Amino acid sequence: MTIASDVKTCTAGLKHAEAVFSKLALMSDDPTAKEIFHESMMSLHEVIEQMNKRIYELENHEPQYQGF
Repeated sequence: MTIASDVKTCTAGLKHAEAVFSKLALMSDDPTAKEIFHESMMSLHEVIEQMNKRIYELENHEPQYQGF
């Protein structure tokens, strides 16, 4: 695996975790838990955005990673 594919795999895992936190926030009856799940989801969203920027950099500025 290349660095780019590892970063994409990691990002996919983070997106899954973000979706799980979102689902938990929607399903929770406890307001405190709902808030914690929502905050966790939002934190992961910020990390995912940073990872997507890194993927863009890898694919557009590092020719060896184009197309991965």
